[in-house]
Amino acid sequence: MKEEKNVSTVRCADIVGALREVEVREGDILLIHSSLKSFGYVEGGAMSVIEAAKAAVGEEGTVVFPTLVQRDFGHAYKNWDKDATPSDVGMITEVFRTLPGTLRSDQATHSVAAQGRRAAWLTGEHTEYGPRMGIFGDYCFSYASPWQKMYMENAKIVFIGVKTLYNTMKHFAEYALVEYYLNRISPVGKKCAAMKEVATYRYFEFGEPRGVWPFHNTDKTDDLLRSRGLIRYAQCGGSLFTMIEAGSYVDTVSAAFRAAPEEWFDDGFIAWLKKYDLIKYDLI
Repeated sequence: MKEEKNVSTVRCADIVGALREVEVREGDILLIHSSLKSFGYVEGGAMSVIEAAKAAVGEEGTVVFPTLVQRDFGHAYKNWDKDATPSDVGMITEVFRTLPGTLRSDQATHSVAAQGRRAAWLTGEHTEYGPRMGIFGDYCFSYASPWQKMYMENAKIVFIGVKTLYNTMKHFAEYALVEYYLNRISPVGKKCAAMKEVATYRYFEFGEPRGVWPFHNTDKTDDLLRSRGLIRYAQCGGSLFTMIEAGSYVDTVSAAFRAAPEEWFDDGFIAWLKKYDLIKYDLI
């Protein structure tokens, strides 16, 4: 007879304690990337995690979960239905999305769902203004998006049992970086040529993406953040909680990217920077 492992029970109060340990406070905007199974056994399942998050930020705070569409990305825009399209990024996110009182932003690939005092503000304008060109579409990380707003408000981002590889805010940083460089190209014809080389979501319909993009190593950005004291950790059952602040994260990695792009990006992106005389802007 195989001996069963002793799995401790994680309760809602334990999760609240771990969130407090990583410095989540009442009034915060809290974005959670999560894996329910990482805990081991959670009494109350996904709802315990959700209730813990709400308790940690209190009545003045706001809880946010990504409700991304990833599995059939090539058809995401064609098939999108804000109220019916499921979240592809974990059981907790899908339970949260379907709860009474949850608001979801209206964007096909990188929507979020939110509850709390600032939920309507965060989710209500996702595609209304301020497009930024990028590989997933031009409005997912727009100026009107929840991602821009969470950056401006320095939201707490907590990873529950998942690596920061799954940090969606990293794509916001990439979009902002590409915009930064494109805005430094003149004349207009030259800028148009550079934009044409930037991969867009449309290419995903035809297989591998084409063009250039500043993908980067998240383990390396974690090392940078740790060296600045910008990551907090806590253990809850079998789950490691990792917390970074959205504004601090984006500002720190963006400055590092601009200061030494050759240390972060592949040869294709570096060649694009050199072709359009963009690296010199960050060596002055």
